[in-house]
Amino acid sequence: MPYAQSITDVLSAHLGWHRVRLKFMARFTAALLKMTTTNLRESAIALKAEVKEVSNCRCIRRFLSSYEMDFAVLGRFLTRLLPKSAPYKVVNDRTEWHFGTQPVNVLMAGIAHRGVAFPISWTVLPDGGSSSASEHCRALRCFSQVVEPSEIEAVIAGREFISAKWLGWLQAREIPFLVRLRSDRHLVSPEGTSLPAKVLARPLALRQVKVLDREYSLRGTDGKSADVRVVLKRVADRSAEDQFLILATSGIDPAEATGLYQEHWQVETLFAALKSRGYDLERTHLTEPDRVQRLIGLLVLAFGWTWLVGERRVNREGLPRKKPHDRQERSLFRYGLVRLRSILAAPAPQPAAFFECIRGVRSPTAFLSCI
Repeated sequence: MPYAQSITDVLSAHLGWHRVRLKFMARFTAALLKMTTTNLRESAIALKAEVKEVSNCRCIRRFLSSYEMDFAVLGRFLTRLLPKSAPYKVVNDRTEWHFGTQPVNVLMAGIAHRGVAFPISWTVLPDGGSSSASEHCRALRCFSQVVEPSEIEAVIAGREFISAKWLGWLQAREIPFLVRLRSDRHLVSPEGTSLPAKVLARPLALRQVKVLDREYSLRGTDGKSADVRVVLKRVADRSAEDQFLILATSGIDPAEATGLYQEHWQVETLFAALKSRGYDLERTHLTEPDRVQRLIGLLVLAFGWTWLVGERRVNREGLPRKKPHDRQERSLFRYGLVRLRSILAAPAPQPAAFFECIRGVRSPTAFLSCI
């Protein structure tokens, strides 16, 4: 495959892994960007043209089943691709899909940047359904192998990440956080009075925000507790089922909480890029956690490169045009994906265009600063 050697050289400089493995990663990255699917049989078609499809497919499966990837090293490489310096807003969320009756359940931690959560650390869970406090702690422990706790501006998470054990774990490590609570979550006052959060929020007018003037305690069934500042906002009228935004904060200014929480939705942009709007992750048909873990490692590598190319296109050509409803026709990710795919899928090699794009992985800062 054209260009695989150049991609291999760049990966070798940053990762330092066995060159045979890096050569496979380079070929798979190019095939993924060309085919935009993680269906292994379809990816095998573009992996190595002079090799039979069945042999290519066997090569992919062998890598995903047995190669031990150092995800901390990969995560540090991804932070070098990120055109942003510390402190970081860290966005946590979970996505789940099914192959037949078998769930595939992924916890993701990314750094918020220009409308997307840049993927840094991920954990594939063994079962479906909501994740536990222990799994949240383990996932952020993996993230902390890449990013120091002192470099985290805030951990931002949704209503699944609300256990007192998890929040206490963050406080013990002096990691600021902002999490959304369910409206029926009980808040315990310093006097010991326990009330559902929605009771305290009911007097608010539509879009009114209130910061409770003292700390409240969140308590778990395991006896753990965490003292937090609470921010209330009415986001819908009284006829709606979900009327309130309830936020628990620690280590950040509560007055900034509602604006900061908007960063959480950037992880949905990432999930869309990995799945329906980009690499079609749900079509992989893999269900074994360790294999999905490795596959996501390959995908986020391609994502980082794609995003850089998209951001460079914006710097040079301006934002994608807008549709009539005033939304951009393409995200920065799609902007980069279209560019890379047009190069890799072209009938004739385009070395000048390719080497311009590969500069983004070699030296992201110089790549983005050169207009």
